Amino acid sequence: MKLMRLYYMTEAIWAEKILREQRFKLSRLNDLNDPFEFIGACIGEKQARKVAKVLRDHWHKNIGILCAGTSYDSPVMWAHYGHKHQGVCLGFDVVVGDDQDLPSQVTYEPDRVQGLFDNLGPKNPMTKDQLVKLLTTKFKDWEYEREWRLFANLKERNPEDGLYYLNFEPHIQLREVILGARCEKTVKYFADLVPPPKRPVEVFKLRGAFDSFAMVRQKQISPIFVRPKKTMPYRA
Repeated sequence: MKLMRLYYMTEAIWAEKILREQRFKLSRLNDLNDPFEFIGACIGEKQARKVAKVLRDHWHKNIGILCAGTSYDSPVMWAHYGHKHQGVCLGFDVVVGDDQDLPSQVTYEPDRVQGLFDNLGPKNPMTKDQLVKLLTTKFKDWEYEREWRLFANLKERNPEDGLYYLNFEPHIQLREVILGARCEKTVKYFADLVPPPKRPVEVFKLRGAFDSFAMVRQKQISPIFVRPKKTMPYRA
């Protein structure tokens, strides 16, 4: 089994909810902050625009997206997605294999993809590769995000809030809880929110580096390791 470490930044209040419920909220196409989502391809022709709208509406209803990155050291990412460094970053391992939820890396292009919508129709449906290309192509100015995406079918809407979620198990394992440099809650507060894990979870806080534009560990605040519970040996 191969594992990949990804990082998800959010406000502290939502990190608390994620830890308590052991699940991530899935975004949908129209929820994302880039108006060019799913239309990273040229749609200059009127027919292409019609096809793009129909497909976008369809996948907005059927695909959920979890956006994550490969590191936690970017001050820009913390400013944009970590509540101006007041939030929390959750590091998790995701199983990499042949599953349809395999993480996909976002590619950043200076120009929109040519010809992708050409000839699409009832007798010539979009292929899986074309769909992934649309869902993972963004303008090059977004490349600071170094984004990877997990996709999930939207099956059961939560009756309480009308949203869709992706449970940690069986494909996601929490491994790190990282407090932003301005986060007001303590390491211990968040360590207490972590349910007994299958593998150790490290909780620690960041600060700005002294010699580079990067966020690094705050060594004056000791990390806390949340470890699996020891099971008592079976006795007949």
